[in-house]
Amino acid sequence: MGQGELIAKTALTWVGTPYMNYAMVKGRGVDCAHLILGVLLEAKLLHEGDLRIEAYSNEWHLHRSEEKFIKHIKKIAYEVTEPQIGDFLLYQYGRCISHGAILVGPNVVAHAFVDQGVILSKLDDVLFYDNACKSRLRKIYRFNGKGEP
Repeated sequence: MGQGELIAKTALTWVGTPYMNYAMVKGRGVDCAHLILGVLLEAKLLHEGDLRIEAYSNEWHLHRSEEKFIKHIKKIAYEVTEPQIGDFLLYQYGRCISHGAILVGPNVVAHAFVDQGVILSKLDDVLFYDNACKSRLRKIYRFNGKGEP
């Protein structure tokens, strides 16, 4: 099984976990950033301490323009243009990129969404479009096989 397939398979085991800001406990609570981290840890592609995510408000993206999500993702992944299974799709809500999802199948992602928890959504789901019908997808990243230097 390739790295992308392992990431996708592991992500599917988190489906149904409730949403909880800044949490990472399968079956109990997770947010979208920690879903990516939790999947990589569970798949043993990262080890505890390989990536440290600073504390944040669940509304930081509404009041700040700092690309915190990108800053952390770049430590463990590189940007690509064409998505493959296991890639991280990053979406803009508010002023900056603030939502991440894992591609788990053709046109299907697993992601932790407020009030819904970890769910599966199609890439053309209304959740991923703004009120002008423009895609919120901004970047695609692929795990680089290592954590922070």
